[in-house]
Amino acid sequence: MLALASLSGASIAVFYLSLVHPLPLFYAGQSLGVRAALIASATAVLIVTLTSPYSGLVFGLLYAVPAWVIVRLSLIGPNGIVWRIPEDQQAHTPEGPKTQSTFADRMIGRVDDWEGKPGELPRDFGWFPAGHLLAAFAAMGGALIVTASLLTGGGLEETVKVALTEVSSAFAAPQGQEVLQRAVMTLAPYFAGMAAGLWALGLVVNMVIAQGLLAKAGRNIRPSPRLRELTLPNWLSWALVGAAFLALIGSGEIGYIGHNVVLVLSVPFFFLGLAVVHKLAGMTPLPGALLALMYLVVIFSGWFVLVIAAIGILEQWAGLRSRMETPT
Repeated sequence: MLALASLSGASIAVFYLSLVHPLPLFYAGQSLGVRAALIASATAVLIVTLTSPYSGLVFGLLYAVPAWVIVRLSLIGPNGIVWRIPEDQQAHTPEGPKTQSTFADRMIGRVDDWEGKPGELPRDFGWFPAGHLLAAFAAMGGALIVTASLLTGGGLEETVKVALTEVSSAFAAPQGQEVLQRAVMTLAPYFAGMAAGLWALGLVVNMVIAQGLLAKAGRNIRPSPRLRELTLPNWLSWALVGAAFLALIGSGEIGYIGHNVVLVLSVPFFFLGLAVVHKLAGMTPLPGALLALMYLVVIFSGWFVLVIAAIGILEQWAGLRSRMETPT
């Protein structure tokens, strides 16, 4: 229904409703199982296709299929894939024991009474790791860029320039065409990577919101992963290195794909960088103020996202969090 409403043509509806298209799909899958996610995704694609076959195809590729794949991965638990909620067992996973710590303390990880015993396993032990889910989001974003290049016959950069020029010309006055052209030439080399990165980030945010709502209602199947325990698979580092290598030595379409895939693969490292910042904030006298300032800078200065991602890359290679641990 969200997708159908966004097809009405109203630009505001298209923008805002498109941000939450996958939310009901994640909510169904993360509360009822993989089978429910498949039913929800297939039904959504069918309804949108009946309205517009092209829109149904786009909705399936951008939302339905990725949502089902991610739900299927996320519900790989200690006893296998959770296809459906068992009727004769406790259906949902509790969010851990009661605690006297504040919400801010739990977010930062600075707690003494919340699963803080030495040697205790992480809360999502036995489930498909959260960091691997982020890597899957990024891999799908990179696959979208490569697929778009193949569909355009190796002319993705030129296609992006033409599309940006057409869209921007509708809002620019004749005297502003020269400025517009310079802006398009500056944005086009990185537009595909930014678009795919924001798409992957949007899916992550929708999944996190769905898990948060379900955990609050006590209807979540798997425990909620904690940011401070986030780790990424090693293959993601080498994929980033390979994409950067293509960006450096490649020319034309190969180089274009390389530096745009680098942007997409940086998304998981952004979250890993946040994990480092949260751990560092927990070691300061005013962690809440430090985190609030950091998030304000991220919101109002887009370039700071790259700084956080760089911290995540350093964490992956050098283990910054382990160096912050107090020797025992």
